[in-house]
Amino acid sequence: KVGVRTLELVNPNQIDVVNIDTTNPDTPSFPKYDRPLTVELWYPAAEDAKGSQIQTTYLRDGKTEVEIVGKAMRDAAPAKSSKPLPFVIISHGYPGNRYLLSHLGENLASKGYVVASIDHTDSTYRTLGAFKSTLINRPLDQGFVLDEIERLNKISGFFLHNAVDTQ
Repeated sequence: KVGVRTLELVNPNQIDVVNIDTTNPDTPSFPKYDRPLTVELWYPAAEDAKGSQIQTTYLRDGKTEVEIVGKAMRDAAPAKSSKPLPFVIISHGYPGNRYLLSHLGENLASKGYVVASIDHTDSTYRTLGAFKSTLINRPLDQGFVLDEIERLNKISGFFLHNAVDTQ
């Protein structure tokens, strides 16, 4: 059984690549912002877990909302494990969204992995921005999500407390 949860993360104080002002090359402006990242997290679920298997996402037009059905159960209780589970990050294409490879995320979770799939801001069907943002921010998003899952893993209130091996 597979569970899935949505995490709303914020990477603080990031350079706003889309809004850099280069009109004066001697004193370019590098505005900062708190970068929002929605992350879908798939994980092995408890044998008696229950939950909806319907997820909601958007088509390529960025406006049409659709439901997709997978094997993952929304907010299902995680399986108990004797050791931390390996961690994988999935990154969608440009443009895309965190559900494009949900079949892969579910499959890996069914085999004992914890899988994070990131909605890269400025790179989704709904938030499509300049490609330069994707080039700069994608590896920063991935590093931040890795560090954030490692941080959350140590918090006793986190639903996967001490269950994720980010190494």
